[in-house]
Amino acid sequence: MAGLPTNSSSKQQHVVQQWQQLFNTAAPRSPEAEQHWQQVLRLGLPHRKLEHWKYTPLDSLLSHVFTVPTARFINPELRNMLALPVDSWRLVFVDGVFNAMLSDVAWGPYQIDVKPAGSPLSLSVAIQPEVFLHLTESLAMSTTLIHLPAGVQADKPLYLLHINSSGSTPALNTVHYRHHLSVGQGASAQIIEHYVSLDEGAHFCGARLTIDAGENSQVTHYKLGFESPASYHFSHNDLLLARAAQVSSHGFLLGAGLTRHHTSAQINGEGVNLVMNSLVLPGGNEVCDTRTYLEHNKGHGESRQLHKTIVRDRARAVFNGTIKVAPQALKTDGKMTNNNLLLGRLAEVDTKPQLEIYADDVKCSHGATVGRIDEEQLFYLRSRGISERDAQQMIIFAFAAELTEAITDEVLRDVVVSRIALRLENTMGGAA
Repeated sequence: MAGLPTNSSSKQQHVVQQWQQLFNTAAPRSPEAEQHWQQVLRLGLPHRKLEHWKYTPLDSLLSHVFTVPTARFINPELRNMLALPVDSWRLVFVDGVFNAMLSDVAWGPYQIDVKPAGSPLSLSVAIQPEVFLHLTESLAMSTTLIHLPAGVQADKPLYLLHINSSGSTPALNTVHYRHHLSVGQGASAQIIEHYVSLDEGAHFCGARLTIDAGENSQVTHYKLGFESPASYHFSHNDLLLARAAQVSSHGFLLGAGLTRHHTSAQINGEGVNLVMNSLVLPGGNEVCDTRTYLEHNKGHGESRQLHKTIVRDRARAVFNGTIKVAPQALKTDGKMTNNNLLLGRLAEVDTKPQLEIYADDVKCSHGATVGRIDEEQLFYLRSRGISERDAQQMIIFAFAAELTEAITDEVLRDVVVSRIALRLENTMGGAA
């Protein structure tokens, strides 16, 4: 078990044994799932002496006993309370299982096929694999295959609602989701990933979404992580872009006590336009670790990344981003920015944007800022009769506005803004 330090290997081996039991509960597993499970065994669990896991504490997660959730009944009224009020075609998943009764009966132009765990599949290889990606691929109870045919312009988003619960026992409910979206040549798709908690207890959610954007296609993707503070969320999004594809991916990770989210992308054709944005808002003792990796494998492409964190109390945010430009990717134009706002004296952020450029005649840049609320801005607003709490909130929302205003759906934008306000509600007075 290569990832295990000797002083804690016994404990972590016990965790892997529990996951082995979960893996065996859904027999048969597909050959692909078997291969991923072998990678879990080969890699072992990471520890904080490893550079990429230095700021992601796993002790709390690994102290749990892991279990498969028991079936939960959710009626349509409760589903509606948890769902986004957006006009969409909806698929609902409860504790890792597709729920046809709570989902729409039709999905417009989208072709949907939910494959059980034993189904052999041939999907793209992970861009940046690591042990938790392999774990999700191993333990997912099904794979959702989504296809939008060539030339089709979807006029509503496809909405994937994931409802997770803590269960009635001390063991930690463990759920994993695997989705794949393929968008045909010249087609236009919108997809929303939404993760919510049924209760305030703890659960462990793993998720992987891959998007294969065909030539001249347009894809808009939103990920909303709104789970309970007691929960754990580990996820991977892979984006594959063919010639002249236009893809934008927006992540709003506004929940979960421990979040580690990867977005990886490959530009495999010329004339591509890619946007990757994220906003995270950890508070209390939460940790939110976001990572991006982008390969410009073909030239004449443009990428823009904007990642912002708002960190409160004793929380920690981590950002690690890499842009890699291949030797043949001439005329590449890439930019990555990470801005961080600290709201508490003990709040922390660790940021590491990186460039790897192996081509001439490119234009690439990266940058990061870390700061607190500007006292001059605060004084100006206070001098206009605005209370300190309201002035702080205005500054914070202005900081986030560049990301929230990029949401084209007004209803969805209002939901995200309301979620930000909810997360800030009990900490505004102490912001500094």
